[in-house]
Amino acid sequence: MTRTLKLLIGVLATGAAAVGTARAASSPAVSTGLASSITLHSATLHGTINPNGALTGYRFEWGVTNAYGSSSSVKSLAPGSKTVSVSRGATGLSPGTIYHYRLVALNKAGGAVGADRRFKTAGHPPPGAVTGAISQLGANFATVTGVVYPNGEVTSWWVRYGLTPAYGFQTATQVIPAGKAPVPVSIQLQGLSSATFFHYQLVAQHSTSGPEPGADGIFLTFPSPRPVPRVPARTSPRHARRAPYVFTTSGRVTRPSWIPQSLACFQNATVTFYSGRRQVAFSLFPINPDCTFSGQTVFTHLPGHGRRRHRRVRLKVLIHFRGNGYLAPADARAESVLLG
Repeated sequence: MTRTLKLLIGVLATGAAAVGTARAASSPAVSTGLASSITLHSATLHGTINPNGALTGYRFEWGVTNAYGSSSSVKSLAPGSKTVSVSRGATGLSPGTIYHYRLVALNKAGGAVGADRRFKTAGHPPPGAVTGAISQLGANFATVTGVVYPNGEVTSWWVRYGLTPAYGFQTATQVIPAGKAPVPVSIQLQGLSSATFFHYQLVAQHSTSGPEPGADGIFLTFPSPRPVPRVPARTSPRHARRAPYVFTTSGRVTRPSWIPQSLACFQNATVTFYSGRRQVAFSLFPINPDCTFSGQTVFTHLPGHGRRRHRRVRLKVLIHFRGNGYLAPADARAESVLLG
């Protein structure tokens, strides 16, 4: 017995005792009928039931898939052996949407489920809203992007935003002409507080249906001023004796704990080698998602001395973090290495 049929047992419990056990009964015969009076938001569902001699409870179920999800209240039919027509209204539907429905009945002898049938409500389907990423960000502004699906009808859209998923603020309403193709949209939020987390959400609406929200998004505005991180780093070996002279520079960028690692850890670090005042090597190493960086610099011969042997050259190493929207540029402590 399905869960749906079990739910009907409580409705029949009192009446079943009145029927008694003297007369034989069998499970009801059920047939799901057609839907009628279909509008933007409602439809009337029909079917037939033969109680087959016992008090019988029934209800209609409907939903956008054959898992249903919505149902009418349970009604009962007196014991009898004649086929009876039944109908109930399905309300709160979305326009332009295909719905599955069926009729379910149960008596003391067992239960029966009618065939799955479908109908489509009038009008165009509700619009779709896909909340996108932040395309531009500053200390006091953010540009929200997204995609709106008009689904054949003039569509209004706006962006909700605020410090929590309850939002509290929204942009002015924009309008997209009727059409079927998805439409990229963007709008700038202004007057925001710096170094603050904001929630945001794209919303679309037709005149015939309620608001259709996209997913919730989160962004953190840039701090002003930006904090200056520490950049502990080291180049090794300190002394490379034979060509090729290979040096590995590794380090990390520290950050205040209130700035998530996923936001703070991007951009590049530069590693520059100098012989006196002359630059002899330059490398650009990306900042990894864990805020570390590492890379190698290779010299095939002694800088400034051709391939002459038995000479040593001391180079100065400067390591610089270029900064990003959340962290200011910063330098690591200068180092020196020896070649030859």
